[in-house]
Amino acid sequence: MYKYAILQNPGHNRVYFNSSLKLSKNELFFASVKLSESLGEIQEEIFGGVEYITFKTKEKLNESDMTLLSRLSFTYAIFEVNTHENEQLFLPVYKNGSYYFNDDLNMILKYSGKTNEIFTRMMINLAVFSSDFDYSDTLSLLDPVCGKGTAMFEGLICGYDCFGVELSGKLVDESYHFLKKYLETGKYKHEMKKEAMSGKNKNGASFKSKRYLFDIAKNKDDKKNNKSLVFEIIEGDTENIDKFYKKNFFNIIVGDLPYGVQHANTAKGNTMRNPLDLLENSLPVWLNTLKVGGAIVLAWNTFLLKKTDIERIFCENNLEFPYKNHRESLDFEHRVDQAINRDIIIGIKK
Repeated sequence: MYKYAILQNPGHNRVYFNSSLKLSKNELFFASVKLSESLGEIQEEIFGGVEYITFKTKEKLNESDMTLLSRLSFTYAIFEVNTHENEQLFLPVYKNGSYYFNDDLNMILKYSGKTNEIFTRMMINLAVFSSDFDYSDTLSLLDPVCGKGTAMFEGLICGYDCFGVELSGKLVDESYHFLKKYLETGKYKHEMKKEAMSGKNKNGASFKSKRYLFDIAKNKDDKKNNKSLVFEIIEGDTENIDKFYKKNFFNIIVGDLPYGVQHANTAKGNTMRNPLDLLENSLPVWLNTLKVGGAIVLAWNTFLLKKTDIERIFCENNLEFPYKNHRESLDFEHRVDQAINRDIIIGIKK
């Protein structure tokens, strides 16, 4: 048997407070299906006054396994634990998340109501782990309610093509100019394109939108070898997503539904703060663009939307829940502040 210990990111407790251990163990549980070995005895242990998440495997984990563990949102350091003369010896394991960009891409841009990067990375991981796809595949991510693009920037860090739709032209413009400056400062090879779009929505009404497209590569060799990434953000209505993108286009969908506090979806001067209406009207459209075997992961404020309601909507749209027999124990609910109690739902398109 082999034993491993993961030291949690110090910022993890700041994000999740008393729920950090629960969410870490749940993310690790979802990741285990992509590892070469089954994990046993996942638990919290204290060594030298410091908390670790530990687990055991029958065989030694390989390099690919270590890369996946390095990409977990809560991972700060990984150790192989050996016993010698009744003492636990920690052997550091090289941490390599094989990320495309540095974490600063998603840390520089600060604004009120921004979703924490650690939480966003966990949501993306849950989507990949739950899907039929792997983090090493060429993946396309959609955030249908992207705001300034936190999930999209996190997706770029992970090496995914990222697409988002946001109704606010101001937010889209700020996201565009931020990424443009970041790429120029970092001397990344990139091309930019803006274009106007128009069409008719499902009700037959005309709409106009704007598309901002980046083609990004680290260097000339990546560009030459077609290893570039796409970042595309559209100023438009999320209910028109199937007009913007082809059917079965995305591998994963990740979104943070409006909380009714900092986030709101604004349409023609009216503010829609109830995510129930947004989800009932938009989810079928979003799923048209999701590939079979793809996963959708949404976060929401339970003070605004009951869990039974969001589960009902997922079922009505023929989404399947992963690990049905473990759903009660795989609880992602946690308190953010006085006005927000956040939860996560995961659905698979079959």
